[in-house]
Amino acid sequence: MDLDGKPGEPVPAVDFADMKAMLAFMEGVKKRHPEGRVAVGEDLLRSVCTPGADIRAISYRLDMLWLLEMLLKPAYSGGQWSDAALKAAATMELSWMEVGKVYNGVPFDVEVFLAQARAEAA
Repeated sequence: MDLDGKPGEPVPAVDFADMKAMLAFMEGVKKRHPEGRVAVGEDLLRSVCTPGADIRAISYRLDMLWLLEMLLKPAYSGGQWSDAALKAAATMELSWMEVGKVYNGVPFDVEVFLAQARAEAA
């Protein structure tokens, strides 16, 4: 499955429930395969989401959370993303990154993401 859209174009907003379902599924895969040597096909991902869900956009948005988690490792000890964080990530303004290009940081405004997550939590 090609997870990359056209660089610079907006990534479509997705349903929070699909973000949460795919995250739970992928965390289950990680627990069953801690060595990381497993591939998950698009049909399997579609089976955990609602009909018509944009699997590419959901996967990409979750990838951005995992990228943020890696960047925060010195300050973030891991754990679960809150529903508020997933809701914010499902709709935050985000553009596709260019494959092979080196980026400094994440391709979204972290402060805006955090503010949106705080608002969702309220």
